[in-house]
Parts: sequence; structure tokens; C-alpha cells
Amino acid sequence: MSNKLSLKEKLSYGLSDTAYNLVFTVVSTYLMFYYTDVAGLSLESVGLLFLIVRVLDAFASPIFGILIDRTNSKYGKARPWFLWLAIPFGIITVLSFAVGYFDDSYKLVYAYITYILLNTIFAGINVPISAMLPSLTANPLERSSANMFRNIGGQIGVLVSGVVALPLVIFFGGGTNQKGFIFTMGIFSVLSVIMFLLTFTHTRERVQYDQGKPVPFRDSIKALLPNFPWWMLALTNFVIFIGVVAKGSTMIFFFKYNMGNEGMSSLANGINAGAMIIGMLLVPFIVKKMKNRNVVLIGLLISILGQIVMWTGSMEPSVALTLFGVALGSFGLGAAQSTVFVMFADTVDFGEWKFGVRAQGLLTAAGTIGIQFGAGIAGALTSRILAKGGFVANMVQTESALQAITTNFVWIPAIAFAICMLFIYMYRIDFVQSQMRAELTERRAAQ
Repeated sequence: MSNKLSLKEKLSYGLSDTAYNLVFTVVSTYLMFYYTDVAGLSLESVGLLFLIVRVLDAFASPIFGILIDRTNSKYGKARPWFLWLAIPFGIITVLSFAVGYFDDSYKLVYAYITYILLNTIFAGINVPISAMLPSLTANPLERSSANMFRNIGGQIGVLVSGVVALPLVIFFGGGTNQKGFIFTMGIFSVLSVIMFLLTFTHTRERVQYDQGKPVPFRDSIKALLPNFPWWMLALTNFVIFIGVVAKGSTMIFFFKYNMGNEGMSSLANGINAGAMIIGMLLVPFIVKKMKNRNVVLIGLLISILGQIVMWTGSMEPSVALTLFGVALGSFGLGAAQSTVFVMFADTVDFGEWKFGVRAQGLLTAAGTIGIQFGAGIAGALTSRILAKGGFVANMVQTESALQAITTNFVWIPAIAFAICMLFIYMYRIDFVQSQMRAELTERRAAQ
């Protein structure tokens, strides 16, 4: 089982997540702020928008997964989608930040249209990133290594976006945040398109069973519904992203209103991404000594401790202690999330081993349903909590509003990470992995 990947191919695979997160970070971190503080939409309408669109678009991921399983091109199953969707991805990203140019009576309608298209195309180009991993190599250590490059690449996108996005908005805006967002997203979109095309050009799908024939939908369902380890990971994605999005979308609110320093949010974003990269870098070495499941459990526990440290820092108040909490929590989360992506690839092997069907597109794509639902619920939940706390954009906030921001930024993520530990505890593929891989290798050799 060689399937050793070159450094060039691993770097190219990593660029896919750099491209995605360069844009996604701005959307997840600043879109609520943009809608309310720049475009002038009400907090309640934005919360409902997030919930409705994310729930609807949750079905986009499995649809794209099925399309990937049924794709039979000379480029492979997942890889050609980078070529087909790179430019639409760039275009819709810029259009989504043009709400402020419209008359008040059309802003919300335009926001719904662009946000639906944005999430649909996001799903279409994100699903192939995960779906391609099982096809890059059958070697578990090479998969872990490739996934490390993917996750580090993604965090580089988060780091660059988190640190420079807001300064670029201010620089290009010249006092007009609407203009600043358009120019900034234009730059990020062009860079993302280029990186997606580089991923398409310099990667190969070399693990293709059944000669790359389309997998019938009915067979794909057989590999999904009874796949208990997959369900544990899907539920983990669902809950963990409630915490991740709640924290990310209210970070700028927390530093602007609770800490009194809006610019500090860029530094916090940079620390967040840098700490996650360190956590991800350690994963390929740790998994050689420890089961994937245990790596995730320890990472989540560290993340919870980080949330508690952040809360302690905000009570002092101490910017240094708060930022240390951000770093600690992000370090643990980086290790946990990075490992979960590898574990999803293992559930593809598990489905083939137990049920005789290798449905990599549907299994990896359907796993992102949890992400979409979690993000949608987080958007609605955080906006609801802010509204109940009496939050009013661009005003001095009341004590209840500040407490609502703290709840979103600190306690919702902490609770979410604790719940995820229960799901991961029930994940058991690690205990049968050697037997599973040996039997799969024997079966494939006999075909």
C-alpha cells in the first residue's frame, strides 16, 4: 500500500482549503456585521435569513455528493468540480457583499438570493475537497499527511483573511465600509479562483474502485444509513459548528463592545488561525501514538478550557488573558477538527468493508449537512440571543446586551464542544481499523 503523494500534490491539495477559507472566513466572521452595521438590515431579519437559507442549503451538500459519485470523467469524480465551479465561486462572493448598494425595499430580497447562491456554490466546491481525500491515496499515513496540508492550508486562509480583511476594508473604503468590502472581496475572490485551478491542475485521483463507474444512489444509501461511526461524526460536525460559528460570528462584537477595541478582533483572528495551525501540525505525529478518537477527545477538552480562560480574561478585564484563551481553545480545536476530517475518510472504508459499497461522494458530502445545519442554527441562535439581550448596532450596549455577546462568544461554544465529546466517545472504528484495512486489501487484490 504505497500511494505515496509528492510534496507538490499535497501542497496543491492544501491550496483548495486555502482558497475556500480565504473567502469563507470573511463570510462567517463579518457577514452578520456587514448585513446589520453596513447594509442596515435588522438583526431579526438577518437571523431568520441565516436559519432558512442554511437549512435549505444543507441539502445541497448531499446532492453534490451524489453528483460526485455519479461523475465519470477523465479527470476523476471530485477533481473536475474545481474546474467547473471556481469562477462562479468568485463571482457570487463579490455579489453577496453588494447588498448596501440597493434601495432599502430590495435589500433583503437581494440578500436572500445571493446568500442562497453563495451557500449552494460553497457546498459545490467544498464537498469535492473532502470527497477527493479517499481517492488521493489508500495509505492511511499519507491520507493523514495530505489532510494536514489541507487543514494547514485552510488555516492559512483563515489567518490571512482574519488579519487583513478588516484593515483592507478600512483602507479601500475610505470611510465607506460598503466600498471597502466590495474591493476586499474582489481581491480575495481572484486569489481563490487561481488556487482552486491550481488544485485541479496538480492533483490526481489514483484510488478508483470499480473503474470509476457511477455508484447507484440506492447503493450509496446502503453505505450511509447503517454506518454508525459516520453518524457520530455527522452529529459532531453539527454541534461543533454551532459553537464555531457562534464564536466566529460574534468575535468582532465581543472585542468592539465588550473589550472596547474593535481592531483587536483582527489580532484575535490571527491568533486563532495561528494556534489552529500549530494544533493541526502536531496531528500526523500524535496519531502515530494515539487513536484518532482520543486525539479529538483531548482536543475538545483543551478547547473547553480555552473558553473558560477567555471568560476569565473578559471579567478581569485582561486583553492578554483573553487572547491566551483564544489561542488555547483554537489549538485544541485545530487538532480535533483536523482529525475528524481524516475519520470521515475512514467511514468510507468502513462502508465498503461492512456493506460492500464505496460511496465516498455521498458519505463525505452528507457529513457536511451537519456543518450547514449547525451554522444555520448558530446564526439564528446568536442573533436571537443578541436581540433578547437588547443589542442595538453602533450604540453603547446595555449590560444585558454585553452578557448576550459573552454567551454567544464563550458559553455556547463551550457547551457545544462538551456535547461533541459524547459523540466521539462512541466512535469505534479505531478499534477495528487494522482488521478492516487488511480485509479490504485482500478483497481488492482478488478483484
